[in-house]
Amino acid sequence: MTQSFQATQNTFVNAIKDPRTFYDTDGDHIRRMKIYQSLFFNNIDNFISTGFPVLKSIVLVKFGEKGWESVVRQFFIEHECRSPYFAEISKEFVEYLSTEPVFDISLPAFAAELAHYEWLELDVSIRKNEEGLEFFTSGQTVNGVRVSPYASLAAYQYEVHLIGKDYIPVQPAQEQQFYVVYRDRNFDVQFVHVNPVTAILVNTLEQSENGLRIDQLSQSLTQQIPQIPADVLVNGMNQTLTDMLNKGILVTIS
Repeated sequence: MTQSFQATQNTFVNAIKDPRTFYDTDGDHIRRMKIYQSLFFNNIDNFISTGFPVLKSIVLVKFGEKGWESVVRQFFIEHECRSPYFAEISKEFVEYLSTEPVFDISLPAFAAELAHYEWLELDVSIRKNEEGLEFFTSGQTVNGVRVSPYASLAAYQYEVHLIGKDYIPVQPAQEQQFYVVYRDRNFDVQFVHVNPVTAILVNTLEQSENGLRIDQLSQSLTQQIPQIPADVLVNGMNQTLTDMLNKGILVTIS
């Protein structure tokens, strides 16, 4: 009985994703299938390798090229990508790692967090420009602020900015680590490692799409962090706002 078109498609797709499922005695069919398999896998591998250079370097040191290929291959086989765009492959890989898949090799416990951090740098770099957005200039009156559309707050258990071939932690940091990853006015991707109070400030602003007036922000912070004297908190807030406006993490609102 002839296979249905959909069944034939599924067989073809599975053969590309997992060469172990492909069997044919026709030499020409085998040769052409190997070309498809190589083209698709190499494209996926290239996007992931480019997007996660630190994670890849760590895997290469411990498991070599075959170890890295096995991770990419398992992702290619198991994960059902929801987006047709190649630019979304890195995001899909981060989501796959967050499910804690079991690989043939032992990825470090921080792999998912490191991958998210590396993806966030890429994501910030390619975000669509917001029409009419102007960064803060010295001497400008500041009545209110919002988080730049090119900045995001992230929290991790590991000090991801330190991880590399020369620093591979075996345990999480003693306290949760907070970062703001952002694209500055020169289109360069930067990050700042921030303390919990600053993280609360940024998170408060992120929750308000249109931003907050300075008095609204100070009132919210004093309510959220009552253990810090109000005058000390507001003074620190003002210093932080100035610094983040100059960096381009925050922008002003009218």
